[in-house]
Amino acid sequence: MDDNGDKDEIQVPESKKNEFSGVSTLEYGQYWADYPEYFAAISQPTEELERAVAVLRWYISTLYGSFASRKDKDKIEKKPFNPILGEQFLASWDDRNGSGETILFSEQVSHHPPISAVYLENQKAGVSANGHTGQKSSFKATAARIDVMQVGHVIVRMRDHQEKYLITLPSLQILGLWRGAPYVELSGTSVIQSNNYNILIEFSGKGWLSGDKHTFNGIVRKNGSKEQLYIASGIWSGKSTLENCRTNEKTIFLDIQGTQRATPIIAPEEDQNALESRKLWKYVSQAIDSGDFATASKLKSEIEQRQRDKVKNGEETILQYFDWVEEDQVFLNLNNLINNKYHIEEKYREKGSWVYKKLLFEK
Repeated sequence: MDDNGDKDEIQVPESKKNEFSGVSTLEYGQYWADYPEYFAAISQPTEELERAVAVLRWYISTLYGSFASRKDKDKIEKKPFNPILGEQFLASWDDRNGSGETILFSEQVSHHPPISAVYLENQKAGVSANGHTGQKSSFKATAARIDVMQVGHVIVRMRDHQEKYLITLPSLQILGLWRGAPYVELSGTSVIQSNNYNILIEFSGKGWLSGDKHTFNGIVRKNGSKEQLYIASGIWSGKSTLENCRTNEKTIFLDIQGTQRATPIIAPEEDQNALESRKLWKYVSQAIDSGDFATASKLKSEIEQRQRDKVKNGEETILQYFDWVEEDQVFLNLNNLINNKYHIEEKYREKGSWVYKKLLFEK
């Protein structure tokens, strides 16, 4: 990585021609709608407790695409592009099982440190999710892994219900480095916090001698109570179950591999603006796909140099879709409920949010 925080130029030997994905990390926002019917279903239950469970189901359904699907496709986790400031990725999903259209707006709102803002909306269902994500990494030589602390959060809102949901993000580990087959594992915890309910999700992975990859355990409680109402557990990239702790009944929570992921609709290149990811990185991606890494490196460097020149010349980048809200009261109120219950890591002690400029529901 260079002094400006950009990933190194693409200069690799013949044996590693397939190491790069040819995709910007900004496109990863599309995984929020891998299963748009789960997103739309958040607002459907009449009981608030069941809506909390629906938020948990949608959140877990986003993890496979975000962190495991690329390895399943390519056998290793390939290196993506680092988005430039102001880069955009827009997508939509047609009605699926009566769920209505879902739309996505993603924008790179910071380059140093890299932060992506994402907004997902389904007007028919009356549901929106607004969030931002960034990463800080450190290499653990003794464990042959890279630890990545995710920063940011997501807030889910509903048109027809008053409660809101804050979702914090787990840490990541990049494992398999010694074997030359890196993959991403989630670790630590996520919290889903609403006005009245709390869900603590613990993530773990395969150890040296036992355990399964990609496991999670999520416990639903009412705020201020120790009583367990629901427990969702299993493999976030596969099958999981939901236990009703009051009746001891267990049902299928998710079957990720057994449910088809929705395909995003992306505008044709001629209808995209110059900052949209697939148009911006088009020729770099084509060079990578054809194995011409000299050309890919040259084109990638040109894009990044233009970004550096803008900063050097004092040119301001006007963000089109998101504003920084320094004191986001919705976030602060829900985050305080978390802080009252858990010892929260430093990464959650932020105060603001990147908020979509045309938020469907009140802020």
